[in-house]
Amino acid sequence: MGGSGMAASKKEEDIRPPGQNEVHIAPNGVIMPPLRILLVRKDTDYCAIRFIKFWTGKDENDRYATYESYYQGDKTGDFTNKNAKFTKEELHFPKPSFSLFGHPFAFDIRDDIRCGPIRLWWSGGGSVYFFKSAQRQGDYGIELAPTKWTDISQVNVSDPRLKWYRYDEKRKRMNIPVDQLWEDMK
Repeated sequence: MGGSGMAASKKEEDIRPPGQNEVHIAPNGVIMPPLRILLVRKDTDYCAIRFIKFWTGKDENDRYATYESYYQGDKTGDFTNKNAKFTKEELHFPKPSFSLFGHPFAFDIRDDIRCGPIRLWWSGGGSVYFFKSAQRQGDYGIELAPTKWTDISQVNVSDPRLKWYRYDEKRKRMNIPVDQLWEDMK
């Protein structure tokens, strides 16, 4: 999907890229708009991701992002608790590298989102995959829940309006306006 990261199959090429206030749900991940919180769950581990800024470098394939992540190791999902771990990092895709005396050397800029022990691949914009960059596409037990929330104090991982998605190669791609994320949820 032009610069956003989610690779489309041929029959899904007609799906337009998500707008600035839309979430894109794909079989292999989601694309979030900036400043909206994406919840991540693996078993009883919870984390939250919020992209702050996206930009391109020398060309459209040279992509960057700044994100925040919150991880709660006590399994409660309460990110406002004082023991929650907060990080703010920069991502770059493709990872910059150069050769030093014939040996490849990569800079310490990441293309995996780090959220506590959870690692998820990123390839530009607000893309978040259900797996790490070094893994094959598949179901590794990761679930993602896009939210309308913009502040970590709003997050409730038990909110019944949340829709949790897992890797599903049969799921059709869709764009959902942020303000309609929970409309059909009762």
